[in-house]
Amino acid sequence: MVRRVLHLIGLSAVLIATTLGWGKEKASKTQMAFPPGLKRSGTVSAQELLTSAQKLLPKDAFLGPLLDKRYSVIKYEWLVDTFIPYYQEAVEVLKTVADGKTEGSDCDDFGLFLRQTIGLSGVVGRVASPAAAQVVVFQSRAFSGVGITRERHMVGLVLTDRGWYVIEPQNAQKLEPVDHYSNRRGIQYITFH
Repeated sequence: MVRRVLHLIGLSAVLIATTLGWGKEKASKTQMAFPPGLKRSGTVSAQELLTSAQKLLPKDAFLGPLLDKRYSVIKYEWLVDTFIPYYQEAVEVLKTVADGKTEGSDCDDFGLFLRQTIGLSGVVGRVASPAAAQVVVFQSRAFSGVGITRERHMVGLVLTDRGWYVIEPQNAQKLEPVDHYSNRRGIQYITFH
């Protein structure tokens, strides 16, 4: 719980800093609003979420622990029609302040940004924490504009009322059912917090 609060505080600081124009000179006129409130279709218990997520894991992969008792199942329509357009714009704003050359602005940083932005949507929507995770995969196939790297890569994973979906956090250009995700066999780790 403390870690989650610290992540939300950090995300809030980034949003405030961006809004106030702290960062590179070219970002001085950019603003980023809080994300839209999460719309859920229901909730799932932590045990049900773990059981469902475990089915996604290949042999020798592992799943991080859950901290809450219940999680919000995300409405697919809200994700596609409201959240993803907001997130794509937020990513573009974030890219104006990130240098894009260091490991401080690569896939794991955008993965954390995606997870925390969805989490903040839950706070804004006053609902249980969303069933959303960060996933470490071995990127053996191209996905959503990210080419074959043959190394670890981070993507987002969300549970919607239509099932599990993978999203590339650096651009959110593609929302793929996990069953069709090209690097599914390369999943190494799933963490919800």
